[in-house]
Order: sequence, then C-alpha cells, then structure tokens
Amino acid sequence: MRIALIGFGGMGQAVYQAALKRGHTVDLVVDHSHEKANLPELTASVIADVDVAIDFSHGDDILKHLDICAADNVDYVIGSTGWYDKMDEIKKMAEESEVGVIWSSNFSIGVNLYYRIVEEAAKMINNFDEYDIWGHEIHHKNKKDSPSGTAKILQEILLKNISRKSKIVEDKLDRQRDEEEIHFSSVRGGAVNFEHTIGFDSEADTITISHSARSRNGYADGAVRVAEWIKGKKGFFGMDDFLNSV
Repeated sequence: MRIALIGFGGMGQAVYQAALKRGHTVDLVVDHSHEKANLPELTASVIADVDVAIDFSHGDDILKHLDICAADNVDYVIGSTGWYDKMDEIKKMAEESEVGVIWSSNFSIGVNLYYRIVEEAAKMINNFDEYDIWGHEIHHKNKKDSPSGTAKILQEILLKNISRKSKIVEDKLDRQRDEEEIHFSSVRGGAVNFEHTIGFDSEADTITISHSARSRNGYADGAVRVAEWIKGKKGFFGMDDFLNSV
C-alpha cells in the first residue's frame, strides 16, 4: 500500500516506522517545518497515486486535506485533534465522496479495548450507588491539549452508563465536589507518558482500571492497521466499526 503521511511530529514519525515495518511504502511526507518532509503543504498535484493518507497534522487543516484526498479518491485516516467542532461537516464530506474516512482520537488497539472494558465496568457500577467515580490521565510534556481526546471519550462513556453522574469537572476544585459530578484530572510532564485510570471507590474498597502505554508504537501501529482496513471503503467510520469487523 502506498501511504501519504501528513504531519511529521512524534506521532507522524512513529507511524512512518510502523508503516515500513508492515511492508508499506511512504511515498509522501507533508510537514511545514520538518527537514525530512517532501512538501510543506498537501496539494492535489502530488497525492493522486497514493492509496491512503494518514493525517497527524494540525486540526485546522482537516477540511482542506479531506477535500484534496476526496478529489483524487484517496482514502483518509484522521489522527489529528482540535477539529471536533467540524465533525458534522467532515461526516457530510465523507458520505458525499467516493472515499473511506476513519477517525479516532486514539488508534491504539489496547486503548480501544480499554474503552470497552471501562464501558462494561460502568454499566455494572451503575447498579451500586455506594461507588463514587473519578478519572485521571498523564501525558507527555509536549501534548498540546488537555484533557486529551482519549480522556474525553472515557468521560462520555462514564456519563452515558452511570445514571447518577451527569457532569464532568476538569478544572482545579476549590470547593466540595457535587454528587452528580465526576472529577477528571490531567497531568502533563516527561518525555513519553500515556496513562489513563478510572477509579470506582466505596467505603469498603477501590477498583481501578488503567491503561498505560510503553511508547507511541501501539498508537502508530493501530493507525497503520486502520489505514489497511479503510482502503477501498466508502463513507465515515470510527474505531468501533474497525473493531466490530475484526
């Protein structure tokens, strides 16, 4: 498979290595500042012969990049964050095009299995009012958003499945937390930190469910695997579609 890689930061570089390891070629690297990039910006004239584009660039450029990929029938993997206010427009563009588009805030297979484990745990905890709920995440010092997209999905899972909780609080609390709130904290520091923990706490005991990544490799490998899966499909997809198919 011939891949175009858009964005060559830490994740982009990890995806590059994962793609080569899985036997693909990376014909095009697009990045406005990295010296090893082929081009500073994505243009229609260079992407026509690519099978799939994997985008870990800035979220502000997602609409432009998808438009270029759709015009040349290049399937598109979105790993960027910071564009979620454009979700409806992205879905519409994907559905009206002839390409497959898949998005996730986190392509790690382990993280997406973790989502399902947390969901099942939340459904059970919902039946036992004696358990309170909290969340915590740690990411590396260079991460630009807080909380992460992964944390946001975990928050949605908890609120959807625990009826006595209706609100997430992410900020510092200088007050007693309300009963209907879940406090979800974030820490940024270090070189390669990726960890999320959900806690269910009662007077009798504490249950914690954690996912901790050893490196970016799991995230990168997952992005390449979904790129293989999306090739030749049409429409807008998420990680649940991928997991359900395998």
